[in-house]
Amino acid sequence: MKFAKKLVALALTASLAVAMSGCGGGGDKKPAAGGAKKAEEVKWPTKPITLVVPWSAGGDTDFFTRTLGKYLTKELGQPVNVTNVVGGGGSVASNKIKDSKPDGTTFLCFDTAMALNHSCGISNFGYEAFDPVCMMAKGTGEYFVVRSDFPANTLKEMIKYTQDHPDTVKLAANTGATSYYVAVRLKELGAKFNIVNGGSSSVRLASLLGSHIDASTNAMGLLNQYLPKTGNGSLKILACLATARSEAYKDVPLAKEQGVDVAYDMTYNVLAPKGTDPKIIEKLSKAIGKVINENKDYAAEIYKTYGAKPFYQDTKEAVATLKAEDEQYMKYSEVFKKGVK
Repeated sequence: MKFAKKLVALALTASLAVAMSGCGGGGDKKPAAGGAKKAEEVKWPTKPITLVVPWSAGGDTDFFTRTLGKYLTKELGQPVNVTNVVGGGGSVASNKIKDSKPDGTTFLCFDTAMALNHSCGISNFGYEAFDPVCMMAKGTGEYFVVRSDFPANTLKEMIKYTQDHPDTVKLAANTGATSYYVAVRLKELGAKFNIVNGGSSSVRLASLLGSHIDASTNAMGLLNQYLPKTGNGSLKILACLATARSEAYKDVPLAKEQGVDVAYDMTYNVLAPKGTDPKIIEKLSKAIGKVINENKDYAAEIYKTYGAKPFYQDTKEAVATLKAEDEQYMKYSEVFKKGVK
């Protein structure tokens, strides 16, 4: 009987030892795959990061990118530099980044015009040619603006004026950008502008102030210093072209409230070259999200300049937004390609 009890005890001891080794008790066990990936993730970034803006300095996309980059440097522990690569309505920059090495050092910071590039045909690709990282901002809208002495005070009055004075009012449009979409829509609604090539947002504004054009569409951050309440009063806004009034500029009427069916929102995205390590994309997205959602200085800066509130969408949400924008503007593809002349 004692001998049998000893056998049972020895069997239990052996079973316990096997169980212990299977649960990680052995000192020679290799680390789990997840641990290896986590260690690998920490190695990025090891070099300075470049954010490429497809417009000239001074515009809205440039502003949101530079403001984000300033605070992102601290989050990532590496310098975050911003470079402007202009031309082709933003397509020069998007082609450049699309063909860049997916090594986690260079990213594209574009906006809604990415979808316009695709629908107008100046790019034969859309967001799907990249690995989206996140959405980094949403503007309060673009505004239809003229010099203060122009004989129209609403967008509806402006359309009537162009009908009475066909092809005399110069409206700036940048092919492949949202300003081009506005020109096309207004033409469809009966306006008779003289559409001229306007360049990026900051270039259009300079042309308007210099009387080289008569009307433009611009984001608020560029306009404040020229408006009656906030600046020298040399310009006036005829309408906000967004889908809803901004809390910061709630006194500015929407185009659609005037019976003019032009409404779109400006979003700003971060895209990586196709094939970028998903762990890099995840880490960058989270770092951007932390700046946008938690940094009060960042929030104050974008509100002061553009009246914008912090807006962030992670990778999955960004893909959905980019897809919706692409589908929205592709509906106008054939119209865009015919032009606005």
